[in-house]
Amino acid sequence: MYRREFAIVLIILAAFVFACGCTGTGTTTTADENVIGVLLPLTGDYTESGQAVRAAVEVAAEDVNDYFTQIGSTFQVRLVVEDTATDPAVALDKLKQLEKEGIRIVIGPGSSAELEAIRSYADEHGILLVSTMSTAPSLAIEGDNVFRFVPPDTFQADAMAYCLEEDGIAAVVPVWRGDVWGGELRNLTKGPFEEAGGAFFDGVMYTPGTEDYGDLVSDLDIQVGRAIGTHGAGNVGVYAVTFSEIVPIMEAASGTGKLSQVRWYGCDANVLLDTLTAPGDAARFAAQTDFTGPAIGNANRDPRSEAIYQKIQDRLGHMPDGYGMASYDAVWVVALTGIQTSSTDVADLKVALTETASWYQGSQGTAVELDSAGDPSTAHYVFWSLGRDGDAYGWEQVYTYNIWGPGTLPEFEPVGS
Repeated sequence: MYRREFAIVLIILAAFVFACGCTGTGTTTTADENVIGVLLPLTGDYTESGQAVRAAVEVAAEDVNDYFTQIGSTFQVRLVVEDTATDPAVALDKLKQLEKEGIRIVIGPGSSAELEAIRSYADEHGILLVSTMSTAPSLAIEGDNVFRFVPPDTFQADAMAYCLEEDGIAAVVPVWRGDVWGGELRNLTKGPFEEAGGAFFDGVMYTPGTEDYGDLVSDLDIQVGRAIGTHGAGNVGVYAVTFSEIVPIMEAASGTGKLSQVRWYGCDANVLLDTLTAPGDAARFAAQTDFTGPAIGNANRDPRSEAIYQKIQDRLGHMPDGYGMASYDAVWVVALTGIQTSSTDVADLKVALTETASWYQGSQGTAVELDSAGDPSTAHYVFWSLGRDGDAYGWEQVYTYNIWGPGTLPEFEPVGS
């Protein structure tokens, strides 16, 4: 039975609680406890983003519990967080472990390769997955048990093509992670860039888990040299579709002849990395090459959203990425889904979650509009560049890219325009 009247009251009360900026008091075990599984890459190649999401879901759980305490309800949420080590096989093992604990809704996992590895099991065993980090378009499958609160990379690829055109880039040499996510994003970006008249070189792929990037960087340097010979250094860009491997890749690239002569571009999984701003060869190289890429999220936050963002940043110790804000919203939507239905049947949970997402006013000030595959039908990105101020390095906003509704044209604008 769905409690629509109660849900409407919750909208009003939740808006009040968000606006007052209440702080967390921690989770407690009650008769009305809702246990939410969380699968995150807390170690491995995706560690930094996984840690950022962990901070966000912990803040969200505290806010949810404060909210229900203030309205006199005994309803509380408790998170069970498991580390997938950015490994698809580990992600499947951890999902099975959560299932044994009776958990039916899981936020995660991190990478698209991990989601690909566990999706069928979740479908077969009636487990609902709410992903806040996976963006591979091939995982947008109607009728499965996966919902995603971040836009698929069809949007990101178009946004990157706009950015490259705005910067006057005529030729791109890609370097990408050899998994379902990296290959798809590389190919998706190639399409619109070539349609606009650009030259997209073969580039270099690397295997997840690679430790020595010397050979990769040497191959990349050769291809960039060819691109420079044809198009000129000022018109060539390197497009890096990586996780945190961007740091050792840039450390190795700093000692080459051609790679520092061209612009470098990134993606939502390596922009805003705190490790890239640490003084050293990678940071110097990133600033020298004006490393630029998109992060999921709106450029302008209202006071309520800013308060949430600040709490996550305080918990994390540095700027959170777009996955964090999406993950904050996911905890709220899952928690509110739990009070809309007492059923544990996955079909009922899917209906309740879709309904909740359609009206929940999230950390970005808008509801999560899901399409028929359970993916967002809108997209918002902020492009960031890594800059240098004396001995310090930091991220600066340069562009925004927004699609405000299904079928609407994108808005790509320089920040401050």
